[in-house]
Amino acid sequence: MKRTFILVASGICFAFSLCNADEYVDSRSPGGKFALHLTREDKQPFRQTDALVERATRKVIVDLDKDQPFDPEAKLSWTSDSRGFAYVRRTNEPGESVGTRIFQWTGSRFEEIKLPDLPSPKMPGQASASEKQQVRIKPIRWSDTVSLELEYEIITDSGWRGAEKILLKLDRQRAATIAKIEPEPVSILDYFLLLPDKTLETAPRDWLHYATVDKENGYMSVSGDGAQPSFEVALFRYRDGRPLLALCEGELEGDNSISLNFFELGTDGRMHEVPRQIFPIGDFWMSDEGNPKYADFQFELPRHGRTVLVRSLKTKKILHRVAWTGDKFVEEKK
Repeated sequence: MKRTFILVASGICFAFSLCNADEYVDSRSPGGKFALHLTREDKQPFRQTDALVERATRKVIVDLDKDQPFDPEAKLSWTSDSRGFAYVRRTNEPGESVGTRIFQWTGSRFEEIKLPDLPSPKMPGQASASEKQQVRIKPIRWSDTVSLELEYEIITDSGWRGAEKILLKLDRQRAATIAKIEPEPVSILDYFLLLPDKTLETAPRDWLHYATVDKENGYMSVSGDGAQPSFEVALFRYRDGRPLLALCEGELEGDNSISLNFFELGTDGRMHEVPRQIFPIGDFWMSDEGNPKYADFQFELPRHGRTVLVRSLKTKKILHRVAWTGDKFVEEKK
């Protein structure tokens, strides 16, 4: 007898069968008629097949990809009228590339729209042309039913990043043209990628798949795995515009957000750790043996504003408020 187990995680429902590959439906169209159906093999190398289906019947409308590498982030980005979508997934290209394809309703079917040649973003001068790269072309949003904003991003193995936003326009002849290109300003993401080696268990670029990035407010939240605790990152700036990154980590099998470290931009263009004393409140791991004086401290980096909260692990009560002035961190008086 076939038995099926249901696991709900991160808002997605996965159906795991004991005798079949696992499958799930995601990225529903605004009207609810269509969705992305993904099927994965239950054995290595866990190849994945993606298709656009009619939700009610599971009828395949468009075969998107078959027997491709496992990609939990494959998704569709829909127009508001459900008559067009961008399909994004990792590709077979080297460097864990991410690509985007566009489809538009013709009146009887969804037809793929050929992308124009996209100019590569400008890279920092320190980036080597021979260095291995990750190339990612991802949809940001449909501003209307015929206008799609893309992010074109290149990240090298040593952490240098170039990115630009590209606005595409689709016409009645189902052709896509470039309407606008804007270089993306340097953000928290660029500085994070340039953190020193061994700051995390693996290179910073490896954690982008697990990250929620708020570039506008200078904040990142990243889920850990079996070897790396979860962590968050916040960007502060000196009055002259120089960046200061705060990295807050937890213990692998213990409490969250109990370790706090800071990094500044060096003359070599990379981030370097600065003395922990830049922050007036210590943490348990400031010394190799651990300081019990700070054992009850938990840090909360700001997503908005410039004030770091220090809470009690036991009671969650705010013990200290420490504000960034543009020159230094200052504890606010109670």
